[in-house]
Amino acid sequence: MTPYPSIRPPRREQRFDAPRERSRGEPFRTLDGGTLWMRPVRPDDVEALRRGFARLTPEQIRLRVFHRMNELSPQMLHLLANVDPERGAAYVATDADGEIRGEARLYVDRTLDSAEFALIVDPSLTGKGVGRALMLQLLVESRRRGLRELWGLVLSENTAMLDLAGRMGAERAAIPGELDTVRVSFDLDDPRVAAVDREPSADATVKAG
Repeated sequence: MTPYPSIRPPRREQRFDAPRERSRGEPFRTLDGGTLWMRPVRPDDVEALRRGFARLTPEQIRLRVFHRMNELSPQMLHLLANVDPERGAAYVATDADGEIRGEARLYVDRTLDSAEFALIVDPSLTGKGVGRALMLQLLVESRRRGLRELWGLVLSENTAMLDLAGRMGAERAAIPGELDTVRVSFDLDDPRVAAVDREPSADATVKAG
């Protein structure tokens, strides 16, 4: 009898598949039954971010950044892929090939215990629950940081974003002197908003943590 138990090494596929699955992030279902994976953005996402931006329509870009933009500079891509955790957070929804199909960010203002959000979804997946899953992740992260408010500026013509935020408990407020822009805000102490990430989602489910 040997003094040590026999320990078999894991099969080759077990050794390599498990870390790869973890690196994908947490899976969630879209409304059409597809699967995407939610995870924080990584420094090696630069090229995937560039390709994701190239798939957006000019109108989507205008609604996101409030002006026309043809491409992201290398400096901007570097900043987007390398997030300072003290100042914010960023999450991406990726497909089975690792392509980024949705992106959400928050920028923290510690003086006000609040964060500004930004969100965009691949045009092929709009209306399929991806935006809601990304917003849920931002709400969870905001609460984890002890923030009191998550807010964003939205063009008044961006009805899809306004409707999504409204369904999830956000309030709207006009901005004096800016008729084309609306401020939407989630009061993170509001029980209605707090309940959003605890109830079953009709759009998509994402495991946070």
